[in-house]
Amino acid sequence: MKKALFWALMLLANLTVLAQEPNVWMPRFFADGMVLQRDEKIPLWGKGTPGYAVTVTLNEKKAKTTVQKDGTWKVYLPKMNAGGPYELVVTSKKGQDVATKEIRNVLIGDVFLCSGQSNMELPIRRCMDVVKNEVKDYSNPNIRYLKFPHQYNYVRPNDDVRTLPWQDITPQNCAEVSGICYFMARELQQRYKVPIGIINSAVGGTQVQAWMPRETLIQFDGYDKELAKQKYHQENWPDSIARMEGRAAMAWERLMMEKDTIVNRWRTEGYDFSTWALVDMFSDWSHGQNGSYWFRTTVTLPKSCAGQKAVLRFGAMKDADTIYVNGQYVGNTTYEYPPRVYNVKEGILREGENEVMVHLMSQSGRPNFTRGKLYQLEVGDQTFPLSQQLQMAVGSAMNRKPSSTYFVDTPTGLYNAMIAPLQDFPVKGMLWYQGESNLGNTSIYADLLTAMVSSWREQFKKEFPVVIMQLPGYMSKHDQPVETGWTQIRQQQMLAAERIPNAAIAPTLDTGEANDIHPQDKKTAGHRAALQMSRLAYGETSAAYAVPLPDSARVDAEARCIYISIKGSDILHKDGKLKGFSVRVGDKYEWAEASLQDGKTVKVALPAGVTATTVRYCWDDYPEPTLFNIYGVPVPQFQIEAE
Repeated sequence: MKKALFWALMLLANLTVLAQEPNVWMPRFFADGMVLQRDEKIPLWGKGTPGYAVTVTLNEKKAKTTVQKDGTWKVYLPKMNAGGPYELVVTSKKGQDVATKEIRNVLIGDVFLCSGQSNMELPIRRCMDVVKNEVKDYSNPNIRYLKFPHQYNYVRPNDDVRTLPWQDITPQNCAEVSGICYFMARELQQRYKVPIGIINSAVGGTQVQAWMPRETLIQFDGYDKELAKQKYHQENWPDSIARMEGRAAMAWERLMMEKDTIVNRWRTEGYDFSTWALVDMFSDWSHGQNGSYWFRTTVTLPKSCAGQKAVLRFGAMKDADTIYVNGQYVGNTTYEYPPRVYNVKEGILREGENEVMVHLMSQSGRPNFTRGKLYQLEVGDQTFPLSQQLQMAVGSAMNRKPSSTYFVDTPTGLYNAMIAPLQDFPVKGMLWYQGESNLGNTSIYADLLTAMVSSWREQFKKEFPVVIMQLPGYMSKHDQPVETGWTQIRQQQMLAAERIPNAAIAPTLDTGEANDIHPQDKKTAGHRAALQMSRLAYGETSAAYAVPLPDSARVDAEARCIYISIKGSDILHKDGKLKGFSVRVGDKYEWAEASLQDGKTVKVALPAGVTATTVRYCWDDYPEPTLFNIYGVPVPQFQIEAE
C-alpha cells in the first residue's frame, strides 16, 4: 500500500513539474514563410505557462507581456514597412526556465483573406487547359499562399485552425493553389512591388450561413430555433451521425459491387462484348436508374503512337468513375464536377485497336455524361476523338444511395473553425466568391452577406475592403426573359456591394461555361478581382480600374425610350449590337431594343403601348454580355428603375 502511494505521489510530482515547464504555443498559421500585414500594428498571441514572461522579437522590434492566469498571452508589435525575410522569435521565461519558438522566412507585406466556396478553392490543376502557358515558367518568392483544410465546429469558436504550410509560388507547387487567388496575387505583386500573402479559407458547396457567427445569424428569422438544435450544443454530434451514415454508405457500395455482373468479368479472355447495348453517350441511357454502369469504346492508333504516353480526356460525368485503357487503370474521380483528364503511362497504348473502359457509379439523381466537354485521346501533338457511340452494360441497378450530411455546410460551423481563430490578424482586403449554394433562398442573401461582412470587420477591428465576385454565366441561355435563382443571386450580390461600405462587385459574366459550374478562366476572374482590390485597397482612381455600372435612368415619353447613364470609364458594345436588355411589362419582362448613344449612355426602346420604368440587363443564367468598358470589363447584370 505504501509502495503504491509512493509511486502515485511521484507521478503527481512529475505531472506538476510538466505543467510548470514553460512552453510557447501559437496558432498554426504563425509559421515559417508567413506574411504579416505592413503599416499596421501586428498582433501576435498564443498560450503558455501562467506567470511566465513572453518576449516577441521581429525586425529588431520587441514586445513583452506576461502569460495570464488562463494561460493566454498577446502582444502588438509596432507598424512596419514592407520587407524581409525576417525571423520571428518568441521566448517564454521565468527564472532559469526558458522556451523559445522561432518562425523563419517571415515577410512584411499585404495580406488578403479569400473566402467562399468551390470557385474560390478551384486549384490551378483544374484550370490547366486555359492557364498552362501562364504558370509553367512563373516563380515568385514574394507571393505566399496559405490554405486552410476543411474543418468545422458548431458549438463554439476555435482558438486554432489546421493549415497546410505557407508556400511561395513556383511551377512545381502551384497546382493546388487557388486559380483566382494565384492570378489576383500575381497582378497585385507586380503592380505594387510588395510581398503578397493569401489566406484561402474557403469550402466548396457551402452557404453564406456557414460563415456567420452565431450572434449575427440568430438575428435572422428562424435561426433562433435552428441554433437551439442538439448539434449546436453537443460536441460529438457530427461524429455519431458520420459513423451511422458511413455504415449505410458502405453497405450500399458493397451491395452494388456484389450485385455487379460485369466487374472483373470483362477482363477475362474471350469475354463477349457483343451482348452490350450500343448507346449514344448523351442520350437517356439510364432512364434515371442509379447503380453501376460499364461503357466501352475503342480508338485506333497508328504505329507511331504505340507505347507512347498520352492524355485521356473523358469529359465529365455524374457521379463517380474509374477508367481503364487496355485493361490498365488510368484514373478515377469520386464526384461529378471535375473534368476527367487522366495520364496514360508509357507502354499501355498499342498499334491498332485500343480499348477504353469506363466504370460509372451513379449514386443519386440522373446519371449522365456532360455534353460539350472534350472526349479524346491525345498522344503527343496528335488528337484522336472518341466516338459518341458507346457499348454499355448495366452492372447493377440500385436505389438512390443513402444521403449523407455535408457537415461543413452547417450554419456557424465554418466561421467558428476557419475565421474566428484569426482573431484580429490584420488583412489588406477580403475577396468573396460564393453564392451558388444559396440558390434555394435568394431573397435574404444580400442581408446575410452584409451582416457577415460586418461581423468579420468587427472581429478584425478594421473596415477592410471587400470585393464580391458576381457569378459568371452558367447553364442555359433562354429565348425569353427569365427569373431564376442564378439571376437573383447575381442581383443580391449587386445589392450587397451597394450596401456594404468600401465594397465592390467584380463582374465575370463573360468567363462562364454553360456546362461547368467551375469555369476554368480564373485568370480573367483574378484580373477583375485585382482591379477592384487596387481601387479599394490601394486608392487607384483611374477609370481603368472602375467597373462600368448603371448610375441613373430616365424615361423619355416623347421618344418612347429609357436612357441609362453608365458611370465609370467609357463603354463600347460588342459585335455591333446590344443584346440582353428587357423591360417590365405587367408582371413579366419583354426583350427591348437597345443602342449605345455615346460612351456613357444606353438608349432602351419601349415596346408599343408600354410605359415601363424597370430595365434589366443580362438577366439570364448564361447571358451574352455585349456592353463592355474600353478596358474590357463587362457591365454586370443589373436592374434599374427609371425616373
